[in-house]
Amino acid sequence: MMTSLFSAVAGLSTHQTKMDVIGDNLANVNTIGFKTSRVSFATGFSQLLQPAEGPIDERGGSNGIEVGLGTRINSIDRVFSQGNFENTGNRNDLAIQGDGFFVLGDGQRQYFARAGNFQVDADGSLLAAGGRMHVLGRAADKNGVLIPSSAIEPLKLPFGEKDPARATTEIRYFCNLDANSSKLQTYSASFAFISEGIPANRLTELNSLDQATAPMDDGDVIRLTATRRDGTSVNIEFTYGESNDGTTVGDLLDHFNSSAGFDSESQTGSKLAVDASGKMILKDNLAGNSQTTISMAFEDLQGSTASSVLLPTFVNTETGLTGTHSASIYVYDSRGERHKVEVNFTQDTSSENKWKWEAIVDDGGVDEINNFLAGNNGEVSFNSDGSLLSFDGGPLTFTPPQAQSLVVNLNAGTVGTFDGITQFSSPTTTIALHQDGHAMGVLSDFTVDNEGKIIGSYSNGISRTLGQIALARFANPSGLTLSGENIYSATVNSGDPLIGVDNGNVNQIYAGYLELSTVDMAEQFTEMIIAQRGFQAASRVITIVDQLLNEVTQLKR
Repeated sequence: MMTSLFSAVAGLSTHQTKMDVIGDNLANVNTIGFKTSRVSFATGFSQLLQPAEGPIDERGGSNGIEVGLGTRINSIDRVFSQGNFENTGNRNDLAIQGDGFFVLGDGQRQYFARAGNFQVDADGSLLAAGGRMHVLGRAADKNGVLIPSSAIEPLKLPFGEKDPARATTEIRYFCNLDANSSKLQTYSASFAFISEGIPANRLTELNSLDQATAPMDDGDVIRLTATRRDGTSVNIEFTYGESNDGTTVGDLLDHFNSSAGFDSESQTGSKLAVDASGKMILKDNLAGNSQTTISMAFEDLQGSTASSVLLPTFVNTETGLTGTHSASIYVYDSRGERHKVEVNFTQDTSSENKWKWEAIVDDGGVDEINNFLAGNNGEVSFNSDGSLLSFDGGPLTFTPPQAQSLVVNLNAGTVGTFDGITQFSSPTTTIALHQDGHAMGVLSDFTVDNEGKIIGSYSNGISRTLGQIALARFANPSGLTLSGENIYSATVNSGDPLIGVDNGNVNQIYAGYLELSTVDMAEQFTEMIIAQRGFQAASRVITIVDQLLNEVTQLKR
């Protein structure tokens, strides 16, 4: 009976330990990054009363007879399952998705943590564990490139650090120049010529027009007063009559077109025609800015009877226009001074798929100051599919006052592609998309991306990588030992930490979140009931054994 007494005592001890673990779990139900623990029991030693015997001849074998001597704690395991995230909105709060650990240091050794409730002290150091530990990672150089060969070190955010000014070396352009942005100057008659209710055409006799209220006589004149598209004046007479300039609408049009230079071959010309409705139309043969004008008047110069022809006035239905577009952007010199670079694109109406460009700096102020501006004009040509064929001219060069000379490449995109300036029959949207210079700035804020890179934001709008938070992985995370304040230390059974900043997407860091405790209260209370019943059962064994021993002591009576 003494054996059962000691076995029960062992049961009491193990279930008490189980309750201790459950109590610790429940106490840490709100601890950031806490990982729940569990207790595993194993049988203790056993007393062999009779060994097992094998079968011999006609006699069968028998199993061994043994009595267990209670239970013991086999292991207390920390379960490193993924915890849920809480959105805090605090830039200093970080959570790990995966099996990694933040690497911390106190200047002597390294520690590891899942809790990412970090702080920033007055020196800009990133701290954990209530400020006792530095968060370790890899530093970046002044260009924001991580130093590949550097060991991990305490991360420090250099608030107030200056980012020096950088002179612009390239402007990149993007989007579209409207292929149809240039327009043909067009005039239309205020009314149509009609003959017996039918629209007039080139063969219609002038005297058969409804507008000829009194027939014209040979020698009567229709006078054309006009201005060609280049601004030169025209004053021409059409003399009516078979032996003169003609009698039909077509004769009138042909005389004016040939005499006034209104023909489709002339670079300065227009063409007078009659449309299907009987209206006279004057349209430039080339798109672009135009000074074309037109008016007609009838003069009754011959015959004994009065002649009368009603002639239309002409309405400008399409203004001649040369397609232009302006794209401006500010660039920076070596001192961080801004300069406005405006590029004006003008469609070349005498050539297909070609535009001319000219750059103006500071609204012309650069030339006024130092009389030096080069590479400020050229041509851009397009293929028939709208892609870039060539961009000639540049680089834009000028010397701002008291600064180094700027040489700025104007990048219109890749030839034969659509990644820069294009020419389609769509609205013009070409903009200066990007320039690579900036003024001097001061570090004012930071964020942490999913790879753990700390991105500093400067007052000049520039963002630069300041460093990267290191993460550690272990072959056996459950082998880690707690070192207080929610941090762990490596042991011989956890394996050496595999520390790096290139996590291969195994782990991701989320800024503005904290990982919650993995303690499941329902599960813990269920385990508490089981532990309580186990403890009660073991104590009941002790009570019964005590009663039995009492009976034994009473046998002498």
